Amino acid sequence: MTATVEQLTDRGAIRDGISLWNDQHPGLRISDRLVANVFAPFSGLDVRCYGGYAGEELVAFGVLKRLTRSIGGYDPTDTAWLSLFAFDADRGRPIADELLTTIGETAVEGGAARLRFGGDPQNFVAGVPNTVNPAYRDVLTAAGFAIDTDDVVYDLQRNITEFAPPDAVRATGREWPGLGVERATDHEPALQSFLADQFPGRWHYEAGNICRVPGGPEDYWVLLYEDSVIGFARSNRHDGAYRGANANWGWRLADEHCGIGPLGVHADYRGRGWGLYMICEIVCRLRDAGYEAAVIDWTDLPGYYEQLGFERWIAYDAAVRDLSSVSTV
Repeated sequence: MTATVEQLTDRGAIRDGISLWNDQHPGLRISDRLVANVFAPFSGLDVRCYGGYAGEELVAFGVLKRLTRSIGGYDPTDTAWLSLFAFDADRGRPIADELLTTIGETAVEGGAARLRFGGDPQNFVAGVPNTVNPAYRDVLTAAGFAIDTDDVVYDLQRNITEFAPPDAVRATGREWPGLGVERATDHEPALQSFLADQFPGRWHYEAGNICRVPGGPEDYWVLLYEDSVIGFARSNRHDGAYRGANANWGWRLADEHCGIGPLGVHADYRGRGWGLYMICEIVCRLRDAGYEAAVIDWTDLPGYYEQLGFERWIAYDAAVRDLSSVSTV
């Protein structure tokens, strides 16, 4: 039987690849809404899909991403991402090896010096999920990925139907009466200025893209102190305008689910508990709007959110492939 690897440009074939991921990783099923992260990428982001075929049957699939322009403070353009990778556990192993070789060569041709698994713009996963089987990890390591089990980030979750801020957070609100949290809808220029100043990399880049989506600014919140923006956060909802990564797997928790993050506070105001205050304000409003479960995604500071009753849920190991030895000749 003929085995081939080819770039996919047909929507139906790409959806077949996503279905292969869903079949192999049912706990991380990608919904139809999330497919937009492949078909409608952020500005300055090149997305290419590849399929490995046994005869006419797709048995391996991968999504390669790379930035085509420099984003200040963000990963340089010599980093590419393996956003998704799946293969049929019974028949796809040899073709999966060939597919990863092709993706590595393509990344090098585009100027990449390293290929990172997950953690990409509009990411699905932050790294190699702890739920994948050893054979999956073996394929990645055979392709040259170094998986660092000491470099772990987490998704956290909690039910929010009875959420109440801790006493310490309530005290913060009383101590600083000038604090307030509002949706960014009426503060978008100030939000963008704040991000450009304090978080000029990925978070500013994301906000610029998401706020161009009709309804996108409604997912952003600003922390105000005496009417000045000194913090921000994003909350995604399963039924919101933009489906962010922190809501990707919320369907496992409740029909009415949401996610929170990223978030950040101005450097001059950190250490006062204002970040926890902002999170609690947002969670309370999402709770009152009828959402039942919330996810904090991709954090290496799980203890920070555990103060609010969030629990570790999914862990991801960092995985990077050095492409310096890859030849495209």
